[in-house]
Amino acid sequence: MNKFFEQIWYSSFNVYSLVLFPFSLIFLIIIKIRRTLYKYGILVKYKSPTPLIIIGNITIGGTGKTPFVIWLANHLANKGLKVGVISSGYKSTSKTPEIVNKNSNANQVGDEAVLIAKHTDSIVVSGGSRVDATKLLTSISINDIILHDDGLQHYKIERDYEIILINSKNLFGNGLLLPAGPLRESKSRLEDADIVAYTNDNNESTYSIASISNSVVNSVSEESKNIEDFTLMKIHLVTGIASMEMIIENLISYKIQCLPHKYDDHHIFDGSEVIFDDNHPVFITQKDYVKLSDINNKNIWIIDHKIKPNKLLISKLNSDLSHLLNI
Repeated sequence: MNKFFEQIWYSSFNVYSLVLFPFSLIFLIIIKIRRTLYKYGILVKYKSPTPLIIIGNITIGGTGKTPFVIWLANHLANKGLKVGVISSGYKSTSKTPEIVNKNSNANQVGDEAVLIAKHTDSIVVSGGSRVDATKLLTSISINDIILHDDGLQHYKIERDYEIILINSKNLFGNGLLLPAGPLRESKSRLEDADIVAYTNDNNESTYSIASISNSVVNSVSEESKNIEDFTLMKIHLVTGIASMEMIIENLISYKIQCLPHKYDDHHIFDGSEVIFDDNHPVFITQKDYVKLSDINNKNIWIIDHKIKPNKLLISKLNSDLSHLLNI
């Protein structure tokens, strides 16, 4: 996320937001017109022959969609369902849909697609339009359910179920639409979703998803260590994600001296980013590591990030999807 806009969007109302506000009104009008055209069939939607779940958000920036897609794919697979996944392939070089496996080139098909393929048994398709990707998936595999990682604003895709995720740490920023604020759609859009869940949250009274990052795995030896084993040590934190602040806060809570090196979200790594003159450990995220897996560097430790939806959310999902899939 551009640092300039991040400061505007997640601070109190300021002169920059005021200047950009007229453009937000234009953006709102465009959104309303587009949704209306799809609602009344003037623009035609594509209906998948397989039930389809959209996991998305209404803000710019990370809300934990991909970790939740991984969790949900495995949750459904454990119930005996065959799950397919569509990933956007954001910043990938591929212009047409491709089948992704755990050994695919992340720069070609997208880092999130490879991450999903590595951590699930789902057939994953990435790149091209959402419609073409869905058609490819349904042509090569018979699935019980298809998950779309992101795609909430892709209204050309008819959806059977919508899950909107909100980052509990940032919520809606200044509450304004792009470009004056971080909202892709107005907050009223939440009323249409089947589930609105809060990520990075432990609240048991709402649909919430806790983040757990208390261990790291060595990229060469695959040795696992508790993060607390690095207490009072100095480490390099290298990321190409939307926001690294929560990772830094977590490391500081373990009294780790963190040297942050932040790159743009979905940054294409060439390996030089994790080479330093010192011998300090280098921490990276799972999403970034899929672009660095060819690097043989024993100083690299992958943050073992997991999520844990609360019982309220799991119960809601189980009930709704049982009705949707007649299981």
